[in-house]
Amino acid sequence: MKYSYKIEEEDLFTFQLYTASKSVVLEKKKRNGRLILVAASLAFGGYFLSSNEIPMGLYFCAMAVVSLLFYNRYFLWKHKLNYRRFIRANYSSRFGMTETLETFPNHIFVKDELGEGEVKQEDLEGVIELADYFFVQLQSGTSLIIPKAQVSCDALRKDLTKLKLPFVQELDWKWG
Repeated sequence: MKYSYKIEEEDLFTFQLYTASKSVVLEKKKRNGRLILVAASLAFGGYFLSSNEIPMGLYFCAMAVVSLLFYNRYFLWKHKLNYRRFIRANYSSRFGMTETLETFPNHIFVKDELGEGEVKQEDLEGVIELADYFFVQLQSGTSLIIPKAQVSCDALRKDLTKLKLPFVQELDWKWG
């Protein structure tokens, strides 16, 4: 069956956020950043308190508490901002571009304004279904982003399962 859809900024943005949310490296970076900030604030606070610089010591201890409480929210906000900038800078030419996906028993055919290609079943890694998207993962590390609002979801799900790919449903996924 043949499916046509347009890729917009929000589609690429959601894909980027989803990919980042599954990154072990990003999770480690968040944990280490929080730990270092709290530890450094406490160390400075302890130093100033032991030197009888009470206002500075209290300031750094308060910063440690604030960091402990709000670092994760800040980290997620900052990364969201950076991903949006990255997408606007690098993918703006793809916004509004129509893509066509055609499924066959042992491969898929993808076509857009930049080119076209056949992807064999063995080059497909799996399918991830979110509330608003299908992400068809390729062995090369790239993915096809398919907005559900623009295709027949049931028909596409049926066609993709015919390819006997691992199918992951994360319908309640949210960033953060």
